[in-house]
Amino acid sequence: MPRPTSPRAEATAATRAGLVEAATELFAARGFAETSIDDVAAVAGMTKGAVYHHFAGKAALFEAVFSAQETAVHERLGAALDGAPDQLTGARAALTTFLEACTEPTYGPIVFRDGPLALGWQRWQECERDYAYALIARVLDGLAREGHLARAPGASYPAVVLGMLSSAGQLLGQAPPEQHAALREELLGFFDQVLAGLTGGRP
Repeated sequence: MPRPTSPRAEATAATRAGLVEAATELFAARGFAETSIDDVAAVAGMTKGAVYHHFAGKAALFEAVFSAQETAVHERLGAALDGAPDQLTGARAALTTFLEACTEPTYGPIVFRDGPLALGWQRWQECERDYAYALIARVLDGLAREGHLARAPGASYPAVVLGMLSSAGQLLGQAPPEQHAALREELLGFFDQVLAGLTGGRP
């Protein structure tokens, strides 16, 4: 049974959520470099002190926004896998969902356009591994279990696949909106070929 929360705790959570929501809007629209703590406070209708009460600074606030975006998208990826009749169909559905998310006006810019800048390259890579590595390993293990892979996945496979997906995300996250549709289809075609190579052309 969930433990009841106090009114103070609920108010604190609501304040933090409001700051994250305001920061998400600004980071996506303006970018990390062009958004200030004052901007976030103004959009949230709060004081600058309220921002610093909940976050050590702009980088910490960005990481909270980044985490919320990754959590939401990985829930969608998990749902795409779970809703598929088999692992191969699920892998393609999750891949399509990921590429679509990267062209959306919030996820792509925050995670792949500004993520490396705001978090620093090493921390960004760590965060990407934290969110994506287990999911990729799950997909590869599922494909192997159902006999789709031409050979058993090596220990390096998840890291290599993550590198390719991160590069695709950066391409989409940094591309102008008018290029998204064509670039997404091009990348989907590329990953279809990668998947066909892994499976040895097996259905």
